[in-house]
Amino acid sequence: MPGFRISRRLTAFVVGCLTFFAALTHALADERILNFGSTIAVAHDGTLTVTEKITVTAEGNKIKRGIYRDIPLTFEDADGREKKAGFELLEVLRDGRPDSYTVKRANGGVRIYVGKEDVLLRPGTYTYTLRYETTRQIRFFDDHDEVYWNATGNEWIFPIDQAQALVILPEGDKATRWTAFTGRYGSRESAVTVTSEDGDNSVLFKTTRGLGPQEGLTVVVAMPKGVVAPPTREQEAAYFLMDYRAEIIGSIGVLLVLAYYLIAWWQVGRDPPKGVIFPRFKAPEGISPALANYVTNRGFGDGGWKALSAACLNLAVKGRLVLEAPGDTVKLVPKPDGNPRNAWDDPLPRGESAVNRWLRNRGSPLTINKDNGKSVQTLGRKFRSAIESESRARYFKKNWGYVIPGAILSVLAAIALVVFGNLSEDQIALFMPVLFIGVFVTVFSVNFGKLFRRSGNIFAKIAAIFMIFGFGMSILVSAVPILFSGSFGIPLLPALAVALVASNLLFYYLLGAPTVAGRQVLDEIEGLKLYLTVAEKDRMNMEGAPEMSPSHFETLLPYAVALGVEKPWSNAFQAWLLTAAGAAVAASYAPAWYSGQVFDGHNIAGSMNDVTSAMAGSFSTSLPAPKSSSSGFSSGGGFSGGGGGGGGGGGW
Repeated sequence: MPGFRISRRLTAFVVGCLTFFAALTHALADERILNFGSTIAVAHDGTLTVTEKITVTAEGNKIKRGIYRDIPLTFEDADGREKKAGFELLEVLRDGRPDSYTVKRANGGVRIYVGKEDVLLRPGTYTYTLRYETTRQIRFFDDHDEVYWNATGNEWIFPIDQAQALVILPEGDKATRWTAFTGRYGSRESAVTVTSEDGDNSVLFKTTRGLGPQEGLTVVVAMPKGVVAPPTREQEAAYFLMDYRAEIIGSIGVLLVLAYYLIAWWQVGRDPPKGVIFPRFKAPEGISPALANYVTNRGFGDGGWKALSAACLNLAVKGRLVLEAPGDTVKLVPKPDGNPRNAWDDPLPRGESAVNRWLRNRGSPLTINKDNGKSVQTLGRKFRSAIESESRARYFKKNWGYVIPGAILSVLAAIALVVFGNLSEDQIALFMPVLFIGVFVTVFSVNFGKLFRRSGNIFAKIAAIFMIFGFGMSILVSAVPILFSGSFGIPLLPALAVALVASNLLFYYLLGAPTVAGRQVLDEIEGLKLYLTVAEKDRMNMEGAPEMSPSHFETLLPYAVALGVEKPWSNAFQAWLLTAAGAAVAASYAPAWYSGQVFDGHNIAGSMNDVTSAMAGSFSTSLPAPKSSSSGFSSGGGFSGGGGGGGGGGGW
C-alpha cells in the first residue's frame, strides 16, 4: 500500500509537470512570420510579376481565419504628383492549394483578405502564396533604370524571422548595381547578404537578422537603359486618365450640371427689364402691405411673420382692431362692427380679411405668447394661405420644374463617379463628415443666390456668374497640388457632391423670376420705398408730394413696416410734427389704434419700432417647439520602406 501511494503521487506529479510545461509552451508560443520570400520578375514592358510566399505560425490570436496583405498602389513622381499603379491579383494559395480571398480597395491601395469569414484555422504553420502583376513600378533616369521595391512592406504587425527577395530581369539582361535596406521606415541599415545569379540576370537578397514589427526589407536593382521600354505617349495619356479618372468624371458631371442650369436660367430665370424708378406717394393699386412684403421677398422667407405684423397694423389703422401692449406681449383685440375709419379701403385684401375673420370667429382677443402658440400657428397658416392663393404665379414664377432635370443629372453624375471613378471605400466612407463643409457652401450659395436674384442689372448678373466661376477655379487651382500630391488628401467624392448640391440650391433660387406684371409691381413698390426713406426736407421738394399728416403717416406706416423702412418714415413724420404743431403737441401724439405703455411722442420712430418689432418677434417666439420627428514618397538616396510595393499585413 505505501508503494501504491508513492506510485500514485509520482504519477500525479509527472502529469502536473507535463500539464505545466504544455501550458507554458503554449503561452510562450507567438504568432509570427517564419519566412517571407518574394520573387519580382521584370518584363520588357515594365510589368512586375510578384510572387510572395509567406509562412506564418498561427495560434488563433490574431490569425484566426487567415492573413491579410496590404499593397499600396499610389506613388509620387519627381514633381510630387500622386499617381496610380496597375494591379491584378493572379493567384492565392494556402499550403499549395487555392484559398478563398476578398480584395478591398482602401487608402490608395488594396487589402487582400485570405480565408473565409466562417472558417477558423487550427493552430499550426501555414504557407500563403500571393501572385500578382503590377505596372508603372519601374523608375526611369537619364543613365539607368531601376527596380526600387519594398519587398515585405513596413507595416506588418508580426515579426519576420527571415526575409529574402529575388529580382529577375528579362532574359539576357544584366543588373549593373544593387543595394538593399532593412529596418523601420526611413532606415539606411543594410542587414542583408546579396548574391547575383545567372550572370547578373537576377539578384538575391537575404536578411541577416530578424525583422521586428513595422520593419521591412527594401531592395534596389539598377539596369541599363533600354531593358524596359518607357511609356509611349499613348500609354502616358492612358495613365493620365487612370490617375485622374475620378477627378475627370466628377468635373465633367459638375460642368454638365452647371451648363444645364445656366441654359435654363438664360431661358426662364432672367428678370424682365427693370423700369424707371421714381418716388411714388401711394401704394400700388391692389397691393396690400402684406402682399408688398410677399412680392418683394418673392415669398415668405421668414415664415411670413413680418408680413402678418404689417397686416395686423393695417387692420388697426383701418379701425378693425386695436393693438394692446400692456407689457412685453402684444394683444390683438378686434373692434365691434361699425363704420371703419377708412371706409374707402373696403373690402379688405385677402390676407387681412383672413386675419380679421379668424379673430372675430375666435370670439376673444389673441395674446401673442407661448400659451397661445397653437392659435398663432393656425393664424399664420391661414394668413399665408390667403396671400399665396391670391398671388401664386401671378407676380413671379419659381420655375421649380427646371430643378428636377438638374437634380436627376446631379444624381447620375454622382453614380458615374462612384461606379467608374475607382474610388476607395475610405473615400466613400468619409462622405458624411465632409458634408459639414457643405453646410457652409450651401448657406453661401443660397444667400448669394438671393442677392444675385434681386439685382436687376443683367450685366451685373453676368459679372456675378464669372465671379462665381473665377472663385471656383481659384479654389480648384489651389486644391490641385493638394488633391494630387497625396500629402493631405481631401476626399474627392464629398467635395464634388458638395459642389453638386450647392449648384442645385443656388439655381433653385436663381431660376425664379418675376412675371411682367410682377416686375411692374416691384418697380412701383421700389418707388414707394424710395419715398418712404427720404428725409422730410427732401420730400418737401418733390413735385406732387402729398402734405404730411397723421392720417397720411398712418396709412403708409404698414407699408413701411412691410418693407423694413418704418424708422426713416417715422423720423420724417416726427420732424414734420415738430415743425407743424410744436414740441408740446408732438409729445402728446398717440395713435388711436394702439393701447398700452406710454407712447413716447418725442421718439415716435423708437416707439413705432418697439411696437412693430415686438409684434413680429412675439409671433415667431410664441410658436410651439417642433417635434423631434420633424424634417430637418527622395533626396539623399534610398531607405527602408521606399520605392514601390510596401504595405504590410496582419491576421484576421
